[in-house]
Amino acid sequence: MSIPADRSPPWEEGRTSNRVRSSSTPPSGTAVEGLTDDLLVEILSRVPAKSLCRFKCVSNNWLSLIDHPDHRKKLPQALAGFLHSISTTYEWRLEAHIHFTSFPGRRCPPIDTSCTFLPNHRRVDILDCCNGLLLCRWYHISSEGDEFRYVVCNPATEKWTVLPDSGKATGEVGAVRLGFDLAVSAHFHVFELVMDQVIYWDPDIVGVAVYSSETGRWVYMEKKWDARIRLINHELASVFLNGYLHFQADRRKLFPCLAVVDTEGETWMDFAVPDGGLIDGFIQRSQDHLYYASFHEDGVVTRLVVYVLENYESKEWILKHSVETSCLFGGIEYCLARVIDYSMDGGFHWVAIDPECNLLFFTIGWENKFMCYNMDRRQVKMISKLLDSKPPYLPYVPFCAELQSLPN
Repeated sequence: MSIPADRSPPWEEGRTSNRVRSSSTPPSGTAVEGLTDDLLVEILSRVPAKSLCRFKCVSNNWLSLIDHPDHRKKLPQALAGFLHSISTTYEWRLEAHIHFTSFPGRRCPPIDTSCTFLPNHRRVDILDCCNGLLLCRWYHISSEGDEFRYVVCNPATEKWTVLPDSGKATGEVGAVRLGFDLAVSAHFHVFELVMDQVIYWDPDIVGVAVYSSETGRWVYMEKKWDARIRLINHELASVFLNGYLHFQADRRKLFPCLAVVDTEGETWMDFAVPDGGLIDGFIQRSQDHLYYASFHEDGVVTRLVVYVLENYESKEWILKHSVETSCLFGGIEYCLARVIDYSMDGGFHWVAIDPECNLLFFTIGWENKFMCYNMDRRQVKMISKLLDSKPPYLPYVPFCAELQSLPN
């Protein structure tokens, strides 16, 4: 796999003016030759980020147009990197000091991982990241102990808002997740998965509290799954797609599953994941579909498998990719047995599946080698070493537009 070298936009190569030239055209004689820059940007704002990256190769003028800071608010952005920390929390949360690692060839404005633009705080923990927005625990300088408020913010614009209290005690909440998808709504939602307080060990989820930035309030809904659903692991990823929150869980005493709830509490689904749903499975949104990656053992070989959920009604998973792990790890001095044995102890961790293309990112080994696997070319490459980083890893896609729901 060849990862493109990072190219500096023309205005960083000696230009002194930020004005974009109106001659942003491909070779003469084409239909777009007479389009103004404003109209061209309006057209490009409607194409996927993957296509937009390809259009940078049309000409230097198109590269300048697409990479210009004034246009980032309108144009779709690619996966820029991921947030991580050096602390182990045993839940889906990043504590200070929080770091950002960019992907090679991906341009991204500087990110304030400490959220210094949030006022009067003594500490900020990042709980989730969804399409450019961050969900944080905000500890005011005057607060005592572990008293906090939820804050949703956009590090690209440094806009934020404080959420009202949900009325649920911290001990009642098993996990908190953020949902934001501009294709569905300009408003965001925050989900609290509320746990049974009678069962202390591995309690069931008894309800979900949902905050809507449109109404500015929380609504609590008792669970309507037809089974007893519990979280498998507080560190597992979740996905917000098509207005649904998806998270890995299990039907108590039966099998691992994928649990789904919508923002209105009208849809409650749970269905099996492929191959029995190994504990080290991973869900992500990619190319507007839900992807599931895991390892599958058939007694002879072990494979990395990637599935796509094609249909919610039939709950049908389609096998997209399969590769023997001897091919995936063999050239990097790792055998699969070691990977599986240590998959939960720092030896292997999922990072991301690219939202726009068939790239899979993960860390491996005690040196935390940050790897990229190209499913199309079946090639794996080490990007860097993240010696002190700990999961979770939160993929970050910049969102540069202003939102009315983030007024501060």
